[in-house]
Amino acid sequence: MARGVHFQIGIAGFLIFIATAKGTDTAVQDAMTPNPYALPSSIGSDPSKELTDAPIPGQKSADGVAPAIADSQELSPFYVRTGVGLSFITNVDYPDFGITSAVEMSPGFATGVMLGTQFHDNIAFEIEGGLLYNAVYSNQTSGITATDLTQVTNVQLFQVPMMGNFVFRTDPLGATRIRLVAGGGMGGIFRQVFITGSPNDVTRSQTLSAYQGFGGIQINPGEPDLMVDVQFRYLNSIGGQSVPSMSIMGTVTIRF
Repeated sequence: MARGVHFQIGIAGFLIFIATAKGTDTAVQDAMTPNPYALPSSIGSDPSKELTDAPIPGQKSADGVAPAIADSQELSPFYVRTGVGLSFITNVDYPDFGITSAVEMSPGFATGVMLGTQFHDNIAFEIEGGLLYNAVYSNQTSGITATDLTQVTNVQLFQVPMMGNFVFRTDPLGATRIRLVAGGGMGGIFRQVFITGSPNDVTRSQTLSAYQGFGGIQINPGEPDLMVDVQFRYLNSIGGQSVPSMSIMGTVTIRF
């Protein structure tokens, strides 16, 4: 009889233990066996209160939004931009270079490197260096005359601008990733002309103050630290030999 009573008491205790275990669905602060998947209680809180389970990395929270640590980190305002394109020069005289007749330059190439800071979402300042190269058409040299030369067979013009620019851009247009971009700058320009002919080749150069203006579109291909621009640019000197220079340039901007 005593064995039956002890057996029944044991069964009742086991059932009470199971019911108690099933009723506990959250981790409880326990100094002896702490829950490794629970966040520690904050300073000043009641240690006897239930702990909140820590979210698994990448798991959505209760409001359905996944924590994005990378999105909370702001991009650096500094960037480097580089580009290449076509250079065009109108039909002008070059008296400062000793050329006494109009010269028709063929399309050449333009390159540029810019280092800047996006100190406002719509405004940036950058320092630019570049190179523009143009030469005459091979069949347009017969009418060119130059000082100290009896015959001109080729004319090559190199231009190296060093500019400080302000760049303005709009907010994205509608739901697209396209922005309008415009700006301008001032600085200096170094020019060098190589004249090939008889009896000897001639090299002449000059350095002048310069200005430029540009405009175009900017596209974000999906990466927040990458931009692609297509711009029309106009460059000329202030005083001295006027050489209106236009270019169409595609650039890539990388934030770092």
